[in-house]
Amino acid sequence: MEQQLDDPRYGTDDDGTRVLNGTWPGVGRVEVRVETIPMNPRGDVELSEHAPRILRARNWDRFIYVTDLPLTAWERPVVSQRARDAAAALLSLPALGAFGVTRRLRRELVSLVEDDRALAGVLRGGVDRDEVETRVLGHRGRSLRMTLGMIRGNQPGRLLPVLSSSLAAMVATGGFGIFYGSIWKLAEEMSWPRLLGVSVFAVLSFTTWLIIHNRLWQRSHTQETRWRERIDNLATVGTIGMTGLLLYTLVLVVLFVSSVVVIPQAYLDAELGHDVGLPTYLSIATLSASLGTMAGALGSNFDRDVEIRSATYNLREYERRLQSGNYTDRE
Repeated sequence: MEQQLDDPRYGTDDDGTRVLNGTWPGVGRVEVRVETIPMNPRGDVELSEHAPRILRARNWDRFIYVTDLPLTAWERPVVSQRARDAAAALLSLPALGAFGVTRRLRRELVSLVEDDRALAGVLRGGVDRDEVETRVLGHRGRSLRMTLGMIRGNQPGRLLPVLSSSLAAMVATGGFGIFYGSIWKLAEEMSWPRLLGVSVFAVLSFTTWLIIHNRLWQRSHTQETRWRERIDNLATVGTIGMTGLLLYTLVLVVLFVSSVVVIPQAYLDAELGHDVGLPTYLSIATLSASLGTMAGALGSNFDRDVEIRSATYNLREYERRLQSGNYTDRE
């Protein structure tokens, strides 16, 4: 298994590999290991090539490899692959989507362990049919499920610590709005739909700058098909967009609390010419957070490109992009 599982039941092998041993009713001894299968120069996992060696080395009857690397074939998300010449199977988590993943994964694992049979997806043939059996998603929502699964695997929250300079710039710039009466009056005059529109524009601007500045956009002819390039780019936009939204929400909370603490209500009443309440403080914080978010793009220039890229994608997708030459890290 490739997932980094934080489970106290895992032990450590002699080589430092995390291992969990147990017994499966009706099956026998089962061993779970947190390891990876090497990728080829194109960034693909070649199950049929490595399966016999792994089976011999571990003295296993068969093994199931769970990866968060997004796999595609015939412009379809790959759910699972089975090596024909070895008792080995692979499950790709992004194809399971973003919701109910644990339930879907458990269902697949139970079927593979007990019946040696994959359930999800439809079986497809092709040029590699002599080496592996591939099951892909066939329903109309397959691209959306794949995209959401990739965003989930990328874990947008992991990018927050990396963007510390952006966060500092957001809070510092947004903080000016707490002290300037012109921002208070402007926020008071703006309707909530307009304030929401400004907030969306700010998050989109921040997202666009991060993608362009850090060269996260997949260029043409970097993947085997245009469909895969679109999926990768949608997942990138979704990952960075959610990160921007999380940063904006965090800044909004900080500025809202600051505005309540810093601006006396009586003084704000006098400045605006009417009684105010928490909605007025919230509108000031919303506009200030939007201004800060747009300034956060400038702060991102001080965060290291390599760290942003490595935190933007899950580990295996980051390795695949490096290995396939989609970008070259610069210090």
